[in-house]
Amino acid sequence: MPVTFITGASTGIGAALAVEFGCRGHKVGIIARRPELLAEVAKQVEAAGGKAAYAAADVTRRSDLAEAIASLEAQLGPCDLLVANAGIGEPTPAQKAPIEAIERILDLNVRGVLYAIGAVLPGMVARKSGHIAAVSSVAGFRGLPGTGGYSASKAYVTTLLESFRVDLKRKGVAVTSINPGFIETPLTSVNKFPMPFLMKTDRAARIIADGLERRRAEITFPLPMKLLMNFARLLPNWLYDLIIHRASPMK
Repeated sequence: MPVTFITGASTGIGAALAVEFGCRGHKVGIIARRPELLAEVAKQVEAAGGKAAYAAADVTRRSDLAEAIASLEAQLGPCDLLVANAGIGEPTPAQKAPIEAIERILDLNVRGVLYAIGAVLPGMVARKSGHIAAVSSVAGFRGLPGTGGYSASKAYVTTLLESFRVDLKRKGVAVTSINPGFIETPLTSVNKFPMPFLMKTDRAARIIADGLERRRAEITFPLPMKLLMNFARLLPNWLYDLIIHRASPMK
């Protein structure tokens, strides 16, 4: 049975992905801060046909996360696939100088990914086998108004994984960047603006799991959002600024 570890797995995409991999016969190790929620997800994984173990940890604390992953490997075996999923987002409009909010976002969305990768990568390189993935976002493709901290954190993750993918290609370790659009999760439930192409969490989990099984370099969905954001990447700055200003709900 493949061994898959998922951070931020107590709710949202992480929890749905844990259950999806359970359905596919994986041993699933799940990590988040709240053990009571992890215990419930673990039950769902085993009910779906997988084997589950969980460890509570704050992913922004490197030593705590390393201990959690070591505990899961002791119970389930060496990690074959890591999905660094833990993340947060909140509005950070520049006119409010939201430095503390941006620091919170970067702390979790960047450090959480780095520390998770750092805990499993040496073993994968030594075994010349493994797969690293992290949940980034289409929001990292261009800076979106009112969400500079979140967009910046996801741009960092996407670029880091692209570089790691090239570095690790000859080491037997695959790397995947996961770039969802709007998904029905606790993170998006607080949004006060229209969310185009909003997708159910269980459907998103199936798309992600399918892409990871194919060891794809990038999983970006839903398709309309992928096409829209790829088009936005090609626009000159003056035109992008004009369009996004007129369309933005955060003027």
